[in-house]
Amino acid sequence: MLSQYDDPRHQVQRNYLKILTLPLTLLSTAVLGAGLLGNSAQTPTVLPVEKAIVVARPSHTEIALSMAPGVYLYDERTWVETVDGTRLETARPDGTPYDDPLFGLTPIHRGDILLTLSNPPERVVLHYQGCADIGFCYPPMQTELSFSR
Repeated sequence: MLSQYDDPRHQVQRNYLKILTLPLTLLSTAVLGAGLLGNSAQTPTVLPVEKAIVVARPSHTEIALSMAPGVYLYDERTWVETVDGTRLETARPDGTPYDDPLFGLTPIHRGDILLTLSNPPERVVLHYQGCADIGFCYPPMQTELSFSR
């Protein structure tokens, strides 16, 4: 007597099932791998602060800041001071108003900005802070710059 597993009709049904299941398995793997269903394993990358906000000194009276795409700089948290802590006046473009989740409505900068100082001392300290659009905020940063001519 044949068992249900030896019956040729059941083997054909199992083979059809395998044939139908394989493409569905491959398709679901491809969809998940491409993140088409919002794969949570793919998280946004946060740039290190030195790549997110690049500081340069193009001339003896200017400080240039370049923000990576998706990164912004707080205008009110960006200033220049002497090494003994005296704030210096800087000319800069107006910031764009932004409704920030931490600070409320505040001016920010995206892309490149230029801070211009009139007759700066030989050494200054730049203070700045920014955030990424994905919700990550960088800690307040400071860097000492030399304006020796």
